[in-house]
Amino acid sequence: MSFVRRVAVILGYEWRRALAKKWVLALIVLAIVFQTLILVALAQFIGTVLEVEFDTIWVIGVLQGQGLFVPLIAIIIAGGSMSEEYERGTADILLSKPITKVEYITGKFLGGFSVLCLVEGITTATGVVLSLGLFGPQSELQVAPVLFLAIAYSSLVFFSLSFMFSEVFRRGTLAMFTAFGIFIASSVVSGILSMLYVLTGEQLYEYISKGLPTWSTTNFAQFVVSQLIGTLQSPLQPISSGDFQLAAAIIAVYAGASIVIALVRLVKSDVSKKAD
Repeated sequence: MSFVRRVAVILGYEWRRALAKKWVLALIVLAIVFQTLILVALAQFIGTVLEVEFDTIWVIGVLQGQGLFVPLIAIIIAGGSMSEEYERGTADILLSKPITKVEYITGKFLGGFSVLCLVEGITTATGVVLSLGLFGPQSELQVAPVLFLAIAYSSLVFFSLSFMFSEVFRRGTLAMFTAFGIFIASSVVSGILSMLYVLTGEQLYEYISKGLPTWSTTNFAQFVVSQLIGTLQSPLQPISSGDFQLAAAIIAVYAGASIVIALVRLVKSDVSKKAD
């Protein structure tokens, strides 16, 4: 059996493991419901208060669907990916098969991330379809696949961090809470630093803010859209422009470092034991 086939076997196993989690399925439903409610409320607001037409409102609909729920789904999928195998004692069984540790971790990572991409594809399609139904014909829809790819790429940050913690700690709950804590803390600190930058003009605050994981995660897709169809104004928030290349590089650093740490941890350690 080739490397690709062995990785594919683990990938399929990871799909079954991830989709069997009731929390994941519940959060997918909540993400779609939340996205639907926002667009329905927005349609009422625009129609009765603003009385204007937005032919690119689908962009807002898609991006709003990637808020709290999708990062949380990423953290839950990745946080349990490696750790649950240690907690259940199945890591020894899986690695006793004719498969290397590199093939094992590759299949686990790609399997979990592809499940997350499926969720993001569903929320992207939901945003587009609801926008067409609620607001009428939309323009620039050819950008939708690119926006989906940008969203998927940006989600690598917290997926990779949670995946790393899953292998390093080998305890699912600890890995998830750590990743989610970083997500919340980064969001709060980023907001404070942005406010300090506006008040003082001190560039250091802006630099630190951009280095936090939520800056690139939150802004990369917006920056890509602004490059393709320009800055958009919306009743919820403007789609701002920015340095998408810097955001892409920061995402790559976070994801790459997390994957390397997880791989080294797996290769160098005793699989049968949790972290002390």
